[in-house]
Amino acid sequence: MGVAAAIDRFEKVLKSLQWARGLRAGVAVAGAMTVCRLLGLPMGWAALGGFEAVLVDNGGPYRSRLETMATLLAGGSLVCVIGAMVGGNLWTAVAVTAAVCFAATFARVASERIASTSVIILVLYFAGFGGADHSFTHACAAALEFVLGGVWAAALSLVLWPVDPFRPARREVAECYTVLAEFSGKMLVEEWAGDGEHGAAAEERRISLEHTGHFQRAMRLQMEKARHAVGRVPARMTARTVRARNLTVLLETADMLFAITMRWRELAEVADDPASFAAVREAARWLSGAEWAISRGLRQRPGDGAASYTPEGSHSLEHVQPRLKRPRWPFAKGTTRAHLAADERDALENVQIAFEAVHAVWSGVELRVGGAAARWEMLAHDEGDEDVREPAAGMGQYRWVDALRANWTFDSVMMRHALRMAVVGGIDIVLMRLTHVRHGSWLAMTSIIVLQPYGSGTLRRGMQRVGGTIAGGVLAAVLATAIHGQAGLIAVLAVVSALTLATYAVNYAWYCFFLTPTFVLMSMPYFHDWSYAAVRMANTVLGALVAVLAMRLLWPEHEHLELGRLLGRGASADAGYLRAMTRYWQVSGPERAVAERQMLAPARRLSGLAINDAEESLDRMMLEPGFGRKATSGDIQTEALTFVTYLRRLMRVATTLTTVGSGEERTIRRVEALIARLEATSAALLGTGPLTVTAALGNAFTAEDDGKPGTVEQQQMRRMERQVGVLERTSAELLGKSLG
Repeated sequence: MGVAAAIDRFEKVLKSLQWARGLRAGVAVAGAMTVCRLLGLPMGWAALGGFEAVLVDNGGPYRSRLETMATLLAGGSLVCVIGAMVGGNLWTAVAVTAAVCFAATFARVASERIASTSVIILVLYFAGFGGADHSFTHACAAALEFVLGGVWAAALSLVLWPVDPFRPARREVAECYTVLAEFSGKMLVEEWAGDGEHGAAAEERRISLEHTGHFQRAMRLQMEKARHAVGRVPARMTARTVRARNLTVLLETADMLFAITMRWRELAEVADDPASFAAVREAARWLSGAEWAISRGLRQRPGDGAASYTPEGSHSLEHVQPRLKRPRWPFAKGTTRAHLAADERDALENVQIAFEAVHAVWSGVELRVGGAAARWEMLAHDEGDEDVREPAAGMGQYRWVDALRANWTFDSVMMRHALRMAVVGGIDIVLMRLTHVRHGSWLAMTSIIVLQPYGSGTLRRGMQRVGGTIAGGVLAAVLATAIHGQAGLIAVLAVVSALTLATYAVNYAWYCFFLTPTFVLMSMPYFHDWSYAAVRMANTVLGALVAVLAMRLLWPEHEHLELGRLLGRGASADAGYLRAMTRYWQVSGPERAVAERQMLAPARRLSGLAINDAEESLDRMMLEPGFGRKATSGDIQTEALTFVTYLRRLMRVATTLTTVGSGEERTIRRVEALIARLEATSAALLGTGPLTVTAALGNAFTAEDDGKPGTVEQQQMRRMERQVGVLERTSAELLGKSLG
C-alpha cells in the first residue's frame, strides 16, 4: 500500500510539473552563461540573475510581472554591492546584516512586489557577502552581470516566451460565464401561455424545464472545477496576487448570477401577464449578452488591454449604461415586476463588479471601489448631480505607508518575523567568521529561506530543505566528476535549472533536490571538485538548525489552527472598522479631522494588519500544496482565498462609504446589522459562538431602496451587504471542512 501510494504521488507530481516555466529557466541560464563565456566573463552572477528572475515571475499582467522582476534586479544589485562591501570588522558586518534582513523582511507588508522578492534579495546579499573579492569595482561588476542576466530572463519571459500560470484557472472561470450565458439566452424560448397552456406550448415548456435541470447540474460541476483550478494556481504569493483575487471575485459573482438566473426562471413560471413574462425574457437576454462579454474577456487578452471593461469602455456603454439610465417605475409589492426590478439591480451590480474584475485580471490594477462606483454613476446621471461624488484622493487605497504603520507593532506577525530574521542574519555572520566554514554564505542562505513566520512551517521547511539537499548533493557530486568542459557545464546547468523551476510550485523537497546541483555547479571553482557538494550539504544542515532553534527560542509562533484564528480576527477587525465609521459619521465640523486621526485611522490600520496576517498564513499554505493536513492543504485553500479577498474588498468599500456616506439613521441601521453579522462570523471561526448565514445576500433592505436613485452610497451599501453574505457562506464552508 505504501509503494502504491508513493507511485501515485509521484505520478501526481509529474502531471503537476510546470514544464514551460522550467524550460524557460533553463534557456535563461544557458543563454546568460553562453554570452558570458563568449565575452570571457565569469558566468556565475549572470546565470544567477537569469535563474532568479524566472523564479520570481508570478505570471499575470505584463506590467505586474515586469515590476516584480525590476524590484528583484534593483534590490538584488543594491544588496549585492552592500554585502560585498561589508567585509572587515565583524560587528559592523553583524549590524549591517541585521539591518538589511529586518528591512527586506518587514518591507514585505508594503508591496506585493517586495513580498515576492524579499527572500531572494537576502539570498543575493549573502551571495555578495560570501564572495572572494570585496572591492567596490568587483562588487559593481558582479551586480551588473546579475542585472544583465535578469534582463535577458525578463525579455525571454515577457516577450519571447510568455507563460501564464493563471491560464487554466482563468479558462475554467470563463467557462462558468459561458454556461451562464448560454442558458440565460435560451431559457425562455417559449411564449407566455398563462394557465391554459396546452399542445405545442406545453411541449416547449417541458423541454425548457428539462433544459433547466441540465443547466443546474452543468453549472454546479463547472463551479467546482473552477474553484479547484483557482485553488491550485502554482504562483508565488497567491493571496496577494491581483489576478488570483479577481478570479476569486469573478467566481463568486458567477455564483450570484447563477442564483439570480434561477430566480428569473421561477418568475417566468409564475408571471402575472404576458408583459411580465416578456420583461423577464428581455432581462435574461440582456444578462446573457453581458455574461458572454465577461466570458470572452477572460478567455483571451482583449486587444485594448481590457479598457473596454472600465466604466467608460465599450462594454460598459453596451451592457451597463443603458440599464443604469432606464427609468425605474414603481411596481406593486409582491408582483413579478417588483421582484424582477430588485433582481435586475442586483444583476447589474454583479455585472459591474465582474467588469471591474476582468479589467484587473488583465491590467494588474484594481480600480478604486469608490472611484469606479462614482464613474459608473457619473456616466448614468448628469455630471453635476450632488449625489455622485468622487471620494477623497487616496481614501480607496490601502497605501504602503499605512501598511508599514499598521505593522509597526510587536503584535504584528511580520514585525516579529522581521526581528527574528535580523537576529538570525547576525548569528549567521558570527558563525561564518568564528568557524571559518567554507562557502559560509550557503549557511546564511539556508537559514533565511528555512525560517518561516511560524514554528510548524519552519520545521517542515527545514526537513524538506535538508532532505532534498542531501539527496541533491549526491547528484551534484556525481555530475561534478562527470563534467569535463564549460560546454558540458552549461548544458547540465540548463537541464537542472529547468527541473528546479518545474518542481518549484509542486513539491519543495524536489525543488531542493534539483536546486542543489544547480548552485553547486554554478559556484564550483574548478572541474571535478565534488567536495563542493559535501560543503553544500553541511552548510544546509547547520543553517536549517539555526533557523529551527531561532523559531523555538525567539518569540515562537504556532501555526496549528492559525489560519482559522487569523480569519476570525480579520472579520472582527472589519467589524470594528465599520463601527468606527458609524461613530465618525456622528462627528461634524472641525472635529472630523480629529476623529479621522484618533478613531477612524487606528481602526483602518488594525483591519489592514489583521488581513495582512491572514494573507501571510494563506500564502504559506498555497505555496506548499503537497504538505500538511489533507483538509488544509487542498480542500480549504480556495475558500480561504475567497474569505481573505472579500475581507480586503469589504475594507475598501467601507473606506469609500466613510467619505460618501451621509450617516442617516437608515444607513446606520444597515451598517449595524452588518457589524452583528461580521461579529457572529468571527466568533464562529474563533470557536466562541455559532454561525448563522443570512439567506438573502444583500437583499434585506431592498424595500427601502425601491424607486430611489442608485446613489454611490446605496451602491456601496449593497456591495457591503453582498460581501458580508459571501463571508458568511464561505466561513460556513470552512467550518464544514473542519478548519480550526
